[in-house]
Amino acid sequence: MDKSINSDFIEKLTNDGVGMLFVKEREKLDKLSPQLFSVIKNNGLKLIYVTASLPAKVLIERVEDAELEDYLIIDTVTASITDSVQNNDKNIFIRSPGNLTEISINLEDLFRKHKNTVFVVIDSITSLMIYNSENEILRFIHFTSSIAREKKNKLVMVVLDNKGLSESFLDKVRSFIDKEYIIE
Repeated sequence: MDKSINSDFIEKLTNDGVGMLFVKEREKLDKLSPQLFSVIKNNGLKLIYVTASLPAKVLIERVEDAELEDYLIIDTVTASITDSVQNNDKNIFIRSPGNLTEISINLEDLFRKHKNTVFVVIDSITSLMIYNSENEILRFIHFTSSIAREKKNKLVMVVLDNKGLSESFLDKVRSFIDKEYIIE
């Protein structure tokens, strides 16, 4: 269990294939982000951030504060509340966190284009669970982790305060990941 966020922890997180990051509070993830983005930049990786929790606008500010230029945000939040969004080279807007198929198609395409050069963050499994069943999420995780491994890319899935997730669900998810990280 990692109680403090240090550079060794960040290096491990960015070097393992498929990981799950358990975070008790959103603020802890927010504090981790600048360090994570910096390591991603220093390792020459492209950040792909799938968000079901925060709008792209917030993430863009954080990414740019970290001076990370090679990124893409897949935003499942903003398009559901406004029609005035358009995809561009830094943002893909998906109408709902419930559209796992569209998220999967975009990730598969990106993994194929960027073999061994991307770091994907899925923020968060907890938020996706509001819009999807456990079985849908498990299929999504299985597919995403498989294609990430096949293309030798890095993937970390965030679980925020896992009180709403059953232990049997988490045990099934663990069968698809290489490493677990905990920030209390």
